[in-house]
Amino acid sequence: MLHSSHRAYPRGARVAHLLREEIAAVLPRLHGLPSELALLPPSITLVDLPADMRSAAVYFSLMEGPERADAVRQVLQDHAGEIRQLLGKRLALRRIPPLHFIYDARFDRGAEMAELLAHLPPAQESEPEDLP
Repeated sequence: MLHSSHRAYPRGARVAHLLREEIAAVLPRLHGLPSELALLPPSITLVDLPADMRSAAVYFSLMEGPERADAVRQVLQDHAGEIRQLLGKRLALRRIPPLHFIYDARFDRGAEMAELLAHLPPAQESEPEDLP
């Protein structure tokens, strides 16, 4: 019998969460990474796994912003097979889905908004109106 917690947190979501944690853990172990990527690896922000679990969209962000996103995505995609092999050794899954790396720009937009807000003039304090 299934516990109610299993229905609230479906298998696909659990596997996606596990993949996110494990991909982040194996990135430093990859061979042949450019030195700048090895020193400051990308952060794995989300793994989107469809219900059939046939492929995984792996979203990543970079501390230094989007300038190197295309180059980093290409390096990660080039190492996707090696990442899958490492995951296969670490996880008790029948099949590791193909990984497709996508730059997650949500954090860049948040930083842009914070920068804009920081340059707004301070709000004028208004005198409270006397109410009858």
